Amino acid sequence: MRRRAFVLAGAVLPLVLGTPAIASAAATPGGRVTVENSRPAWANASADRGPTNASTSLDLRVYLAGRDPQGLAAYAAAVSDPHSAAFHHYLTPAQTRSRFGGTAAQTKAVTSWLTGSGLKVDKVTDHYVSVRGSVASAQRAFGVALHDYTVKNATLRGPAGEVTVPAAVAPDVLGVTGLDDGKHQASPAEDPPGPPAVTIRAAPCSHYYGETKATDQPPAYGHTGVWTQCGDTPQQIRSVYGLDKVAATGSGSTVAVVDAFASPTIAGDVTLYSKIHGTADFKAGQFTQNLPDDYNSVEECGGPVWGLEETLDVEAVHNVAPDAGVTYVGAASCQDTDLADALSRIVDDHLADIVTNSWGTELNGTPPALRAEYDQIFQLGATEGIGFYFITGDCGTWDPATPCGAGNGSTAQQVAFPAESPWVTAVGGTTLAVGGDGREVFQTGWGNVRSAKTSDGTGWTPVPPAGYPANFYQGGGGGTSTDYQQPSYQAGVVPASLSKTLLDGSTTTTPMRVLPDVATEGDNNTGMLVGETQLYKDGTPHYHETRWGGTSLSGPLFAGLQAIAQQAQGGEKIGFANPVLYARHGTSAYEDVTDTPKGAGTLLGVVRNDYTDPSDSSSPVITRLWTFGEDGPLHAVAGFDNVTGLGAPSTRYVQSYAAAARARR
Repeated sequence: MRRRAFVLAGAVLPLVLGTPAIASAAATPGGRVTVENSRPAWANASADRGPTNASTSLDLRVYLAGRDPQGLAAYAAAVSDPHSAAFHHYLTPAQTRSRFGGTAAQTKAVTSWLTGSGLKVDKVTDHYVSVRGSVASAQRAFGVALHDYTVKNATLRGPAGEVTVPAAVAPDVLGVTGLDDGKHQASPAEDPPGPPAVTIRAAPCSHYYGETKATDQPPAYGHTGVWTQCGDTPQQIRSVYGLDKVAATGSGSTVAVVDAFASPTIAGDVTLYSKIHGTADFKAGQFTQNLPDDYNSVEECGGPVWGLEETLDVEAVHNVAPDAGVTYVGAASCQDTDLADALSRIVDDHLADIVTNSWGTELNGTPPALRAEYDQIFQLGATEGIGFYFITGDCGTWDPATPCGAGNGSTAQQVAFPAESPWVTAVGGTTLAVGGDGREVFQTGWGNVRSAKTSDGTGWTPVPPAGYPANFYQGGGGGTSTDYQQPSYQAGVVPASLSKTLLDGSTTTTPMRVLPDVATEGDNNTGMLVGETQLYKDGTPHYHETRWGGTSLSGPLFAGLQAIAQQAQGGEKIGFANPVLYARHGTSAYEDVTDTPKGAGTLLGVVRNDYTDPSDSSSPVITRLWTFGEDGPLHAVAGFDNVTGLGAPSTRYVQSYAAAARARR
């Protein structure tokens, strides 16, 4: 099944918290309305290869705008604002549907228009009308010819002109998928290979930062280096964030993990992981899975790697908040329509209060309607007290459509979506070194350049910190959005040097949204031990523990902290968190992370061995020096920055919620 791209119609854009504006649409002769920004940039004259076969069958979805899109945005903002009289006056799912959901009249009008054009209705939900039909019927419905285009050696279908809808239904339509088949699918943030092939880390490693000295290797930064960490244990994770000193364990909160597909061994893997590390396993009913009836696009979406993503996310949340409920909500695929369906299930039935998502889209320049559809889900969730958390990615500012690592990233620069939405909390990455006492040794913004041994084996090349971009491997995503204006909660906190400077170096007079909002541990050199059943070279499955990082770790770690914080404030739902996160700016709730915590000019890093074939421990080993705090054009500095945002949660983070709850009483 091909992934369907969104086309905008009547969406709320840009969504600036508290000041929503409806995107304008121009009327055309014949009683139709032109949908702006609905034609992909690649659908241009130079790439045009002529009309698409009129008999080609299409699957389309028309999303409904709901009763009151402006009112929805306003209430979602008010209920999340600690200065508003509506703060934390959440609605039930039934109240949200009654007040802001689609109406029977909208559904009837949209259905009548589509069937009158020759399209057949497959499914009707509270959110969309799904239809099927020929290209000829779609062209009649949307008043535009569909052509084939050559894009990067592929042939894609797209509108050859402006997309239009009848003026009578324009206010009812949020967006439509299926007119073009450009690839906007999401990918998990993990770049290293995952299941089914096992990933084995080469020795030696340190159980805490600095435990094992690299005495047999060239000096690092003028002194003996240290071997990379083996991966944090559950006890180290809780200790380094100060959770061993608080009574809260996440009880009473439920965290939803959203990924594609599902791991068939997740329950047994968590049980064995807990036994090995001496921690509590899930109690009866504490872990549940909410899965679709079937899956699609498994091979196209990378299939088994999503099982690793689920395992990492679930174990990270459980390590931080061992008594929180965890609900895994699986999408039928990595296509945006299926991921949106998974998120909608959470909102429709209020399956959780906290939703962590370790994925992002692969399209450079997210279509306006795709943003609008997701934003509507996030706003609906906010009215119910549901907070959504998205990772900013592992490639710094590079286009996530091209995997980063040793200069493989594309030269295009962008911020991640949905993380760039002002209605979600964007979580970036840090490098967090844990000492032998379980406390922090230092923390930098996450960004790695790596150096190999010189030919004579006496030094490292390139000499650190040189090496970007050719030797840049991974780093936390961040930067300035070109899609969303600055939300009100960022005003006065984010410096103009960031909000008015885009990633390409150009400037704007209008402040824009800047990512991330916060950051937690994400470096693959420090990371966390993750236990999962994986396939060995001989084809047999075995449970194996591997150190994993990435913002795929950062996101669920922060979600677990939010479950702890929610319990600390008496179980009151945090909801959409950004207004209260920014209200803590400059307080002891955050550690102000920089790239040079030991002072300017003092470099930090580790020596690391890797098998040339990560699934074969008999393959040759390559030794490299990994330097920290090198995220290219992104820099972690004093104050708000585009690597760590407000900073990393300190050991006082959870207590700040207990104090705020006491002050409100």
